[in-house]
Amino acid sequence: MGGQVQLGARRGTTVSTIFVLIVLQLIGEIMVRVSRLPVPGAIIGLILLYAILVWRGGISDEMSRTSGFLLQNLGVLFVPAGVGVIAYLR
Repeated sequence: MGGQVQLGARRGTTVSTIFVLIVLQLIGEIMVRVSRLPVPGAIIGLILLYAILVWRGGISDEMSRTSGFLLQNLGVLFVPAGVGVIAYLR
């Protein structure tokens, strides 16, 4: 039973880590729209993430696990976009 609680807690922290990444991208998008910078909002979000990691003194274990998971499954994340492009071209 204790293992299930840890798994649920770990999943919650993974979801919160993904939420932080999405919020940083959203902040970047808002900054680009407000300031009309000729830079993608995702790049501003990455710069914000870098600044936060430098300020905190490094990457947390959960952020490392979550980003590793996202990188391992990056190809799967591009499938819907690729299908959308192909469907649009027809």
